[in-house]
Amino acid sequence: MLKIKELLLACRLLERGAPSFASRMRIVTTLLLIFAAGPALATTYRWLDANGKVHYGDVMPSQQSGLGHQELDKQGRVVKSTPRTLLTQEERRRRAEETAAHDEHMRRVEDQQRRDRALLSTFANESEIDLARDRALILERSNLNGLQSRLDSTAAKLSFANKQLARLRAARMVEPANLAQMRDEAQAELEQIGAAMRQREKTMNGLKQRFEADKARFQELLELKAIAR
Repeated sequence: MLKIKELLLACRLLERGAPSFASRMRIVTTLLLIFAAGPALATTYRWLDANGKVHYGDVMPSQQSGLGHQELDKQGRVVKSTPRTLLTQEERRRRAEETAAHDEHMRRVEDQQRRDRALLSTFANESEIDLARDRALILERSNLNGLQSRLDSTAAKLSFANKQLARLRAARMVEPANLAQMRDEAQAELEQIGAAMRQREKTMNGLKQRFEADKARFQELLELKAIAR
């Protein structure tokens, strides 16, 4: 395209007012230099399309912008490589997953470091960890005992209501609505208390496991401090 533009320009110059012989020679010489330098200055581009197919051309397609390409000389040697800056949808998804995994890993590392600092600043030895565990369990046992008392009281209420209703049915007497209500409420309360007791037992087991893990980690940290000295 450049050669054609230069040629047209030279022709228009030659047509204007019969230039001198020296001027015509300069124009012809310039054209010869342009045509001689053209092949040496020509650039061939090589790129991959979305399907991985290789393409060659002397002009880069606009839709290929940001997807990377190579520039070749007339011997086919790479003289310049432009890296790809745009990512495919799959690459963006994979990079997002990697970033999320890295962030999660760093969050866990920071959490562990924070727990380690708290562990070393709170306890001086393993006996203190056992003492803290026992205190926490005493509180949970107290809550559990309170629930057990409620459970026994509610079970007694349910038993009373059932006995009264059974006696009335045996005597073919009308069952009072308040007795049926007492029975239903007692049954519902027993279910609630049972769920609360199971949750307390689960909490107690979790406390035991956590304090055991804290004690093991505390020992590891002490050993690491001893090695670092």
